[in-house]
Amino acid sequence: MDLQDLLMRSTLDSMFKVGFGFDLDTLSGSNEASNRSMEAFDESNGLVYWRFVDLWKVKRYLNIGSEAALKEKIKIIDNFVYELIQNKRKQLKNEENFLQLFQQPLLTLSLTRYMRLMNMLDI
Repeated sequence: MDLQDLLMRSTLDSMFKVGFGFDLDTLSGSNEASNRSMEAFDESNGLVYWRFVDLWKVKRYLNIGSEAALKEKIKIIDNFVYELIQNKRKQLKNEENFLQLFQQPLLTLSLTRYMRLMNMLDI
């Protein structure tokens, strides 16, 4: 494992803990769903990075090559995040805790930024 990988895992763990109140735990590597999501996120970043030298709009229209792979990775991330959102909503319905009233705006802010990112990527 290299330093860049460790930093990415640490960043994702922190982001999910603060934004969603969920311990992603990618540093230990024990949670398979978290690891799949982390790998999909990393690979998606790489695919989006190379869009500027590629005919990505044509590939996206035809659903081939890197755009087909990106679409699949985004589905993995979406499914994981939406599952977290559903679990968080169930948890908030069951618990009326003072601290959770402050965590909810962070979740809303994270979701808003996530949706803006998806719109910016035109996915």
